[in-house]
Amino acid sequence: MNYAIEQRLRLIDFLLHHYGSVSRGEIEDYFGIGPATATRDFAQYAEKAPGNALLNQSSKRYVKSDTFKRAYP
Repeated sequence: MNYAIEQRLRLIDFLLHHYGSVSRGEIEDYFGIGPATATRDFAQYAEKAPGNALLNQSSKRYVKSDTFKRAYP
């Protein structure tokens, strides 16, 4: 995994831990990436930390699950 991807995954983990949710748009805006890249990042985060984030269909935000454990302490 390259450094840029790891930094995006770390931000996803941080935002879930501290704020309880994160959207694809926040990652896109912060890093200046496109929607497809952000979608792949969330898929990679789900592989690294299965069950940590659940997609809320109505708000289109990923929310912290009850079993959340930091993937990047």
